[in-house]
Amino acid sequence: MKSDNFAGIADYISQRRAQAQLSQEALASALISNNDLFADVDSLAISRWERGKVSPNLRRQVALMEYFGDKPHTLLCDPSFELKQLPSLDAFNKMMEQQLNYNHVMGAHPYISADNVSFDKLCKQADEAPQMYNWIANYHTNLSRGREKWSQSFIKSLAAVDSTEVSFYQVNGLLAGHIFMVKVTEETFEQLLHGKLNDNELTPAHLIAAEQPGCLYMLSTYLGGAHVSEDFVAQLLFTLVENPVNTSFGYKARSDIGIKLMDFLGGVVVNTGEILSERLQGAKYQGKRRSYVSFELQRQVLIASPLFINLIRNSK
Repeated sequence: MKSDNFAGIADYISQRRAQAQLSQEALASALISNNDLFADVDSLAISRWERGKVSPNLRRQVALMEYFGDKPHTLLCDPSFELKQLPSLDAFNKMMEQQLNYNHVMGAHPYISADNVSFDKLCKQADEAPQMYNWIANYHTNLSRGREKWSQSFIKSLAAVDSTEVSFYQVNGLLAGHIFMVKVTEETFEQLLHGKLNDNELTPAHLIAAEQPGCLYMLSTYLGGAHVSEDFVAQLLFTLVENPVNTSFGYKARSDIGIKLMDFLGGVVVNTGEILSERLQGAKYQGKRRSYVSFELQRQVLIASPLFINLIRNSK
């Protein structure tokens, strides 16, 4: 029977190798065959990992745990599992503080006191949801300066699909943030990220069930203040990793804070929208304002992200 108690990665590898009845040489050979991340691994490397002389990087730790049939996010996000040289949240918190000091186009809510740290979190079954769908449609139309017009009925039809994830953050009756995420096939995912299918052309027929292998696509999101930021980011990330059939995450950043967040998480730029002339429009990328910058984030990369691990550890 497998043990789930490990002091850290050295203890984990030693225990799991013994349970699998593998020599260090056999484990190295198996890992090389299983994943290109281990192309240069040999029995000496396994020995050094087990003795704690060297720790495999986080990407390799994730791959090791998946090789042995474990859930990497469950182990890595446990505060009792030692992670050497895990970067702190200081840089991320500083970035958030800087971004949220700007006007609401950049992500700070103009009607909520910065001292207010309490909020209500509502789901799509809430009585207030229909009104909030209307607000989301208005928000997106205004954010894109009318380039992409959304409607309440468009949002509502996608929210009705079981796999669609919706959260509203409310402070003193004001909508202070939202997450609206849909699940699609890899083909639809690629079309969305590369601009071959516009967001407002999505229909319920494009969406797939939660239990099907596919990709999560952030249709709309807004972070309105520091008071909801930690819960907001933690939910956003955990939604992707908690289900192993969610292979990747896609997002079109339409503001600077979205680009900053993707930089911290290791998102890869796959496409950019049209160049904009006005200073506060869109998202700044490589010195130019763009209507959007689309990112793809692989599930394994996210799980190995120090930001994700720190946020989940801190929430426990």
